[in-house]
Amino acid sequence: MTHLRPDDLRGLAALLDSPEPSDVVPPCWHWVLLLDPVDPANLDEDGYTIGSPITPKPGMTRMFAGGRIRTFAPLSLNCETSRTTEIASVADKQGRRGPLHFVTMRSVWTQDGHDCLVDEQDYVFLPAHSSVPSPEDAGQTDGDGFLATEPLLVTFSALTANPYRIHWDRDFCRRKGHDGLVIHGPLQALLLAQAFADEDFIGKEFSYRFPAPATAPTRLTVDVDNGEAQVRRPDGTVTATATLTEF
Repeated sequence: MTHLRPDDLRGLAALLDSPEPSDVVPPCWHWVLLLDPVDPANLDEDGYTIGSPITPKPGMTRMFAGGRIRTFAPLSLNCETSRTTEIASVADKQGRRGPLHFVTMRSVWTQDGHDCLVDEQDYVFLPAHSSVPSPEDAGQTDGDGFLATEPLLVTFSALTANPYRIHWDRDFCRRKGHDGLVIHGPLQALLLAQAFADEDFIGKEFSYRFPAPATAPTRLTVDVDNGEAQVRRPDGTVTATATLTEF
């Protein structure tokens, strides 16, 4: 059990230019809490944790496809909290570009003996040569919206204990076919959750997915259309979507 402190959210509040929470963890902000320590000696050359169920095998690459968060009760600050994580499902399928391997990880956040959040994250593994390259729109930073810079991505990687090189190593990204640092899926999901800021998340499922990549530096726009929140690149391509529905 770990005591959640308001100070633990100061870094994310600064990154998102949001007020610092004092009593309840905002939707998706738990992603910077109760993190497993990163041991550099246990990382491979790409920045994956060796032996993790979400580390791709040689010749494969990993994509964060999306996820779901069910909120049963507010996740309170200044409260003893536990997180348990396990493999929820594993599946193999044949895609148009080769074999696909799917893994869903489930984390349950508990306070006072009651489950507050059930957080499921979906990962897809595919042949490294078939990863989807980003279009050459990085660098378009004019206009309104959320400005995703390279230093911001490095900061978010630190806040979420994510050492994967695709979010902070420009040369690595170029070799993988991207024109800039790849913007984290969880960062885009946080922006989508903010789009539902006027909604009550209790008793609802926040479901999100990532149909296309986005790279930094760039400016992302977020809007809500017919109950679906969307993140868009400057070229208009939707890179992330989310819904908030009762369960």
